[in-house]
Amino acid sequence: MYRIVALIEDYYFDVKYGIDTRSWSELNGLTIESDNLKRGVRYQPTRVLPVRKLLQSIKPMIPDHGTFVDIGCGKGRILLIASEFGFATVRGIEFAHELCEIARNNCAVYRGKTGVVTEFQIIESDVVDYTVNDDENVFFMFNPFDDVVMNKVLNNIATSLEIQPRKIWIIYHNPECGNTIEKHDSFVKSREFVFWDYSFAVYSNND
Repeated sequence: MYRIVALIEDYYFDVKYGIDTRSWSELNGLTIESDNLKRGVRYQPTRVLPVRKLLQSIKPMIPDHGTFVDIGCGKGRILLIASEFGFATVRGIEFAHELCEIARNNCAVYRGKTGVVTEFQIIESDVVDYTVNDDENVFFMFNPFDDVVMNKVLNNIATSLEIQPRKIWIIYHNPECGNTIEKHDSFVKSREFVFWDYSFAVYSNND
């Protein structure tokens, strides 16, 4: 029953704002200039209702004045939902050119329809080449790649923390590479959530 409600909400979300976040996209056939193509996973959007519930649950833990980053943002659905929770900036990292274009359009249309003041940024880049910025403190992933890429991403975040110490959170939906994060010296699991059979693990850096 809950899954049916979640599907209906996903459909309503796109129709209400005149955007395209619902349809899946296979990586084959997209313009991707990266050796990590084979390590990536198709675009499959996170359900709207579980993410809203998750962000409501962890909101007391995280500052809303920081920057929310979706690693492997696809068409940008998570960025749109994150903007509902007061983040000053939401930033999506995506290596598929076509998905970046769709995400930029979705963000522009959504801003026009809602009037949100959140700044949307879509960066076309392989995540392993992306330099983590000092203002980024919440990272979201929906199982976008394998453990090899995950390790490189974690190392990049850890390097950023050495340069600019701060508290950060990593939200991992469907955490198939969760053990990779837990084995990393810089991060520990702080919470786990399950909403309507959709699982999320939340990690933070060691104090």
